Amino acid sequence: MALDVAGLYRELLHALIPLPARAGESLRDQLDRLARVRTAERECARLEATLAREKQFNRKVEVNRALREVTLALHAARDTKPA
Repeated sequence: MALDVAGLYRELLHALIPLPARAGESLRDQLDRLARVRTAERECARLEATLAREKQFNRKVEVNRALREVTLALHAARDTKPA
């Protein structure tokens, strides 16, 4: 229960953010993490599209490696435990 307007605002934003907050994570840190997740999701989609279009095997290997790295970073950012 919020006792002031700032606390009410903070609680409303926490409820609207699709990622659960980590233990002791501030609202600013949670919003920064959400931005990193969204960026990684866009990068994954871009790399998957590139992988689907690519014909040369050696380039597919490079794109797949980059996709794996971005996917690992995405999972680390989504995890509720601090990385």
